[in-house]
Amino acid sequence: MIRAKYVMCKKTAVSKKTSGREVIYKMMASGCPGIPVVDEQSEVVGIVNMCDILRTAKEEGPAVDMLTAEQVMSETPITADIDSSLDDLAKIMVENSYPVIPIVKGKKLVGIVSAREIMETYVEPHLYTAFEE
Repeated sequence: MIRAKYVMCKKTAVSKKTSGREVIYKMMASGCPGIPVVDEQSEVVGIVNMCDILRTAKEEGPAVDMLTAEQVMSETPITADIDSSLDDLAKIMVENSYPVIPIVKGKKLVGIVSAREIMETYVEPHLYTAFEE
């Protein structure tokens, strides 16, 4: 069983005060469909995904870049422990329509796993056999 800690992307996050423009740039630069919003202690307080951006743009107009992450984010996102299995993460993604899950150790953000990382293990399983537990 492959665990989140072996496939997660490095910690990419924004604060509540981060501008919508910067959130969009970070998502585009990372290639990740969502980005966690953290507080001063690196605890996850929300998440902004592409659907949040599109929904807000539809409701508020294309000036979404003028808003903050706090105004756009979905609050209380589902997070997963660093030792969660990819099977568990895939189940959470499917059942909740989440394209990305923040990975935590205790309450602190340590990384993110998107559907892309999970799909890579399906098409390149030989790259991950050393990590199976």
